[in-house]
Amino acid sequence: MNKFDIKSYCHTKLMIESWPIGQSKTWCVMGTNDSGKQQLAQLLSGELTPHSVEVILLPAPNEIAIISFEQQQKIYEHELKIDTSDFKDQQDVGTLVQEFLPQDKLNHPLIKQVGLAHLLTSGYRQLSSGEGRKLLLLSALLDEKKLIICEDPFDSLDQESSETLSMLFKNIIQNSDITVILLLGNRRDIPKWCEQLAIIKQGDLNVIGAQHCADTQAKLDDFFKNDDDKITLPEQFYNTALNPHDYLVKLVNGTVRYQNKTVFQGLNLTVKPQQHTLITGPNGSGKSTLLHLITGDCTQCYSNDLTLFGYQRGSGESIWQLKKDMGIVTPELHRQYRVNSNLLTVVLSGFFDSIGLYQQPEKFQTTYAQQWLKKVGLNNKEKILFNELSFGEQRLALIVRALIKAPLLLILDEITQGLDEFNRHRMLKIIKMIMIESNSTLLFVTHRKDELLDTFTQHIKL
Repeated sequence: MNKFDIKSYCHTKLMIESWPIGQSKTWCVMGTNDSGKQQLAQLLSGELTPHSVEVILLPAPNEIAIISFEQQQKIYEHELKIDTSDFKDQQDVGTLVQEFLPQDKLNHPLIKQVGLAHLLTSGYRQLSSGEGRKLLLLSALLDEKKLIICEDPFDSLDQESSETLSMLFKNIIQNSDITVILLLGNRRDIPKWCEQLAIIKQGDLNVIGAQHCADTQAKLDDFFKNDDDKITLPEQFYNTALNPHDYLVKLVNGTVRYQNKTVFQGLNLTVKPQQHTLITGPNGSGKSTLLHLITGDCTQCYSNDLTLFGYQRGSGESIWQLKKDMGIVTPELHRQYRVNSNLLTVVLSGFFDSIGLYQQPEKFQTTYAQQWLKKVGLNNKEKILFNELSFGEQRLALIVRALIKAPLLLILDEITQGLDEFNRHRMLKIIKMIMIESNSTLLFVTHRKDELLDTFTQHIKL
């Protein structure tokens, strides 16, 4: 057993009285989006310098792997910086998947087991967020790291992929000397094989005991106790006029194909006003591509028989004419939102469908944005820069950015990715109220069974 240990650790943003990590090979640390999990990951990776500490026994930095949304974003932004597509006659896909792995282990059976064997010659930017997380985990395992810290590893993975990943963790732990620490925000994501639990709240970490102990579960229930405050939508949200056309979206015999790969073909989809539509399917089935077709982010929208808000795509309408009636939240938007404005500015940019804010908002728009931030618990952070927020807080900000103009069509792809249990519960309540009480219509993609709301009136399975 490893002798990893932390005692009397003191930092302005993190306090640990005693954490005997080496007593177990598996830990789950539970916390909310602003609890200090980000600082905890920085401590474990050696990036955080304490003001005082009695004992800190951890592996060398090169023997530690951090797998987090923030780490994935750093890699993605680096890949954008080295992109030379503008100087070539062909697309530069950037660093290949296989280059993240030890070159003498490219035939290792783990690669196939996690479902990445067919992606070895793809570029990192071409991966979904779930695939990117699996790649970083695979790299850590093949590099034989001693300590792996993974944030919300099952977010955005379908059920089969989640079970495969969980079994992979379990097998690796049983057959190696690796210590695994999962940083989680939802109780449903605690795997059965995890032995010890800790909670972190306002930067204070406390060990609560063995997972399958009644006393531990009682402490966990108390930590996640929900006051279930009553939530109401801002008055302005009810001012959206109904769409005068029969369909918000109509796709006939839709097909998307890249070189030799067909994402989907022969797909028919109609969405009428108030026909709230749930889209599910395994990773790689084309859910996000379908949404990109609708939002115009997939250029094959022009080669398809696609009608939006009464406009036939390719008939002369601009994408901005269409996007003014859309509110969009996708993992891709999150990755692309790199203008480092403060939180309030990010939310206000939703009025103008821009990445960043380039015109002066009206006073009523600022007031309205502040009302929304209060409803999602971010009203005390409106001056904080976007990249200084936790990943979950960033996702909340982008959700509010999409809701701010009460659009006719809300396109929401894995919106609760990175949200803790409190914020997931609150956001789903808001989404359900929007479906029942407003004129907005939802297109909603999810993998999670606890997000299959009874207010959806159409279910598309890809």
